[in-house]
Amino acid sequence: MHKVEINGVQMKFIRGFFDNFEDDKVKLTVLDDKSRIKIVYSAETELSAADLERHLKSTFKNKSPYGTSLYYTIHVK
Repeated sequence: MHKVEINGVQMKFIRGFFDNFEDDKVKLTVLDDKSRIKIVYSAETELSAADLERHLKSTFKNKSPYGTSLYYTIHVK
């Protein structure tokens, strides 16, 4: 299990995509959403931290209409 921290200013769009996100490689669950510019998820996955970070960035960029226009960071711990 990993913790995924996502930081950004347009969290409404980021959360709309990642809240309760699940695919064949990962399942995300909200852990901490108290901040307006940061959210922390727990991730159930077999991927390494580096692979999970790449997968989430690629998935958001390619499957979200906002993936290429929003500034955000994803850190996996």
